[in-house]
This record gives sequence, C-alpha cells and structure tokens, in this order.
Amino acid sequence: MYDENSLNGLGVNIKMFRTVNHINQGEMAKQLGISQTHMSNIEHGRVLVNLRLLMRMANIFQCRLDDFFAPPGAVASTAEPPQEQHYSAEDIGILLQIVQATKQTVRQQGVAPQVTSKAKTNAKNKNKGSEREMEDE
Repeated sequence: MYDENSLNGLGVNIKMFRTVNHINQGEMAKQLGISQTHMSNIEHGRVLVNLRLLMRMANIFQCRLDDFFAPPGAVASTAEPPQEQHYSAEDIGILLQIVQATKQTVRQQGVAPQVTSKAKTNAKNKNKGSEREMEDE
C-alpha cells in the first residue's frame, strides 16, 4: 500500500530518471510545460507533483508510475537483468552524479534507502571490475 512516506524519495527518483536519460532540467521543464524553477523544486521535494505531471514524466522516461515511488536509488524494473554490463567512463561519471545527488537528498530529508548486504557486495565487486577496466584503458 501507499502512504505519504512514499512521496519522500519522489524528487530523487525523478532526478535520477532525468539524469540517466541525459535530459537537463531546462529541457525536462520545457517538455512538461513548467518552469525550470518548478522542476528544481519538484526534484528537491519542496513541492508535490500532480498526477498529470507524473504521467507525462512516465511517458517521457518510458517507465511505470510505480517506478517513481520506489525507495530512492532502488527503481523497480520489469526487464530481465542483463547478463553482463560494461560501463564506460561516462556511464561511471553519471552513476557517481546520481549517487552524490541521492546521498545529498538523503542527508537533507533524513530518508535512508534500504541497501541489503548482498547489494553492497555486488556494488563493491562491480566497482573493482570498473577500476580494472579503467586501468586497462
């Protein structure tokens, strides 16, 4: 079930989707028909988002509405997990920006994403692999 606590990470997830899709705040605001200031306020959790805007965002990002309400950084996926992924230096930079933005928002709002020990181990292993790839380049 949903409760008002599911709104806490909404802005973080919207920003994550926008960043992953390489859309800047101004472009996103223009596509939604709102000001960039309003877009910033949405991402920082200073204003609530109406359903119409959420539906427009879901169409832009080609995701489900539920994806916006997942705990920050743990967006649900309906796709099969990929067998093996190789990240470019640009991908790693984007991921770091997302992590930093999420971390900052978590500190500001006091919302802590739930991370399992398995997820931590997987993240460490992927990070080691990425470091090796960067050394090889």
